[in-house]
Amino acid sequence: MNYKAYILSSLMLFMLVGCYTKREYYKPESVSSNIEFTGSLSSAIQQTSKYGAVLKNGSVLLKSGKIIELNLLKDDNFLGEYQDKLLVANIDGSFKVLVDSDEYYTNKFNTRIVSASINDNHLAALSADNTIYLIDMISDTILLEYNIGITYAIDAKMANPIFLNSIIVYPTLDGKIMIVDRANGRILRDAVVSSEPFFNNIIFLDLLGDKMFAASATKFMAIDPNGVKYYDGQIKDVLIYSGRIYIFLKDGVVEILDLELNKIGSQNFKFAIFAGAIPQDDKLYIFEKTGYMFITDLNLQNTQVIELDSEISKKSFTGTDAFYYDNEILKLK
Repeated sequence: MNYKAYILSSLMLFMLVGCYTKREYYKPESVSSNIEFTGSLSSAIQQTSKYGAVLKNGSVLLKSGKIIELNLLKDDNFLGEYQDKLLVANIDGSFKVLVDSDEYYTNKFNTRIVSASINDNHLAALSADNTIYLIDMISDTILLEYNIGITYAIDAKMANPIFLNSIIVYPTLDGKIMIVDRANGRILRDAVVSSEPFFNNIIFLDLLGDKMFAASATKFMAIDPNGVKYYDGQIKDVLIYSGRIYIFLKDGVVEILDLELNKIGSQNFKFAIFAGAIPQDDKLYIFEKTGYMFITDLNLQNTQVIELDSEISKKSFTGTDAFYYDNEILKLK
């Protein structure tokens, strides 16, 4: 059996074992109150990323709650908004940068672009075959095209590249981050976040002061001038807010770390399946797929369990101050 066949058979076995594992679900000891979705979108959500959503009528929903009326196709994915420009990638490899509904830049790649950001005239992108690109959009010049290696799964929560002065930090699909010189496209270094064979995309990437943070589904990494630190866990999502790192785990636990990755608190919402979290002032609003919202303080204490009027069984998206489910809106106060 060749290596590729071995990997694929192992992946199938992994998925089959998962299918026959009985899932337990969150059950609250008590419910503080009930709440209904208070508004509606013009169309249901069709596709989501960390940075926005595409509605079934082709419009784009931004994190801010603003809706931009477009006519995107069913296979178009919205990757984010940068400098008032919208990044849209199609499954066939076509990619476009829009200003309102007008095309500012277009390109066709060998495979779908799954992660991208822009800064001034530069486009940084990652494709589904784990190739990173740096392109000057004005001259349409490829400054970097580098294939990192084979990968077999792509998470919808993929992080986007980050521009920082003279460098660009790229996420990859195989658990690495790549640091690239913006001026000439030269790869300066890479760092391994995790080395799992499957489901090893970088799902979180952020910079805060002199610290860089990155996460895969199994590790959270912090890099600063003093070195590298790691946190291990089955990670669903990550939020950095008010000088703290909130790590949402797949077993329903939320852990709080300081910026040095020291644990400073946790809360166990046993078996909860997290659908998103919104920080506002001194509170966290955490959404759970079986139909609950947890309201806590920033220490994850004084929890209120609010029952929603629906399970989160269809597409959902977490905005800056609202939670969107299918075609419904729950605006936070």
